[in-house]
Amino acid sequence: MLKLPNRFSSIGAKLFLCFWLIIILTIGITRLVSEQFQPKSFIAPSHHSDIAKLDRIKRTIFRRSPSNPQQIVDLQLKRPDRELLVKNMLTNEVLSSKTWHIANLSNFLRENNLNNLTTVKFEFFRMTGPIAVEINNIPYQVFLASRDRKFRFGSFMLRLPTWIRIGIPVIISSIFLWLLARSLTKPLIAMQKTAASFGDGEFTARVPLAAQRNDEIGACAASFNLMAEKLEQNIGSHQRLMADVSHELRSPMTRLQIALGLAQQENISTEVLQKHLQRCELEVSRLDEMISNVLSLSRMENTISQMELMSVDLKQLLELCIEDAQYIANEKSINISFENSGECLTQADPNLLASAFNNILINAVKYSNDKDELTVRLFNNDKHFVIDIIDNGTGVPAADLSKLFEPFYRVAQARDRATGGTGLGMAIAKQAVKAHKGNITATNNDQKGLTVSIELPIVMDKNNGHGIN
Repeated sequence: MLKLPNRFSSIGAKLFLCFWLIIILTIGITRLVSEQFQPKSFIAPSHHSDIAKLDRIKRTIFRRSPSNPQQIVDLQLKRPDRELLVKNMLTNEVLSSKTWHIANLSNFLRENNLNNLTTVKFEFFRMTGPIAVEINNIPYQVFLASRDRKFRFGSFMLRLPTWIRIGIPVIISSIFLWLLARSLTKPLIAMQKTAASFGDGEFTARVPLAAQRNDEIGACAASFNLMAEKLEQNIGSHQRLMADVSHELRSPMTRLQIALGLAQQENISTEVLQKHLQRCELEVSRLDEMISNVLSLSRMENTISQMELMSVDLKQLLELCIEDAQYIANEKSINISFENSGECLTQADPNLLASAFNNILINAVKYSNDKDELTVRLFNNDKHFVIDIIDNGTGVPAADLSKLFEPFYRVAQARDRATGGTGLGMAIAKQAVKAHKGNITATNNDQKGLTVSIELPIVMDKNNGHGIN
């Protein structure tokens, strides 16, 4: 059964909820602590205007002679932002309007006795008094509460209902946290979609904008794009290799089938039969060599990360490779000379380098004329060890030099049929050199022949030795 994705299990939802809860708790705890330490009221100097107002209110009360304290509370003052509070001195009961912001003042009067003229400052009001009056032989105190005219945003917020004061930070924090979570999860979702497209065979898929970020997510997206690019190159090279293999195998297989068909004809002479069988043997040998080289190339691509680096003297390694190649060169009376600057130690995989040197030397011998001279030079230029393998053959057309290291590439098909080449030797050499973070190039000589140059880093370790570009 297909499991539907849970929106709350995504990293965006988790980040949003986590940050949102942290901010709400922080606001709540900060508010709670601040309320505990914030003074509810304090004594302030009495303002002369408040004293004058109290005198007028006192004259009004004595002129009207109210019969109960509620009539004092209901006195119509000139300004709506002023109210009167009446305290019973015997019972400490306080009469006032029913508005919510006067509750703190009423509670203060119940808990405290003020006998002298005093002004008490609260969050929104200042209270001045008392005025001593007597109604029905009961002593009362009258206080004037005036709204503080100075506007403060904090005071304005505190006047709002509790649900609004809680809702505003919740809404604002939710918006900003949603934007934060979206900015973090959007590139991750893009990478997920790109990876899915890549897995479905769309090898050109890349993460578009996330790689432009200057943070860890941008670095991850850039690394993802680099990985995708290398995978596309590797997959493309393998696809081309398979296409080339199928194409190259078709020719010797066709010739083998023709030779077998001719060998099976009736009334064929022994001499002609032997000729056809020799042709079959030659084609089978070519097939075996081609398959062996293809396996070597594929094995080299898949085991580059498992190179065994050790201290190698390039001079000794080249001497062994030249000695092996000289056996083949003797058949054409070709002499291989070696020029070197002495011991050249580096960290390398000797088997891979020997494979590269042998393929280049054999290739040079095949395409050299009889009694030619081959020269191998070894020297260093402070940054690299340089190996030049120089032949005096026919060289390579300038337009074909860049294709010389491609699998199955051959400059002249007729000449290769004579030499039996498969077009894989130079490709194998390139893979081995690239595995050592080196470089291999081919250039035509001024007179005639070809020079293959290999550059290997003097300092080599496992950290910079992996990978093929």
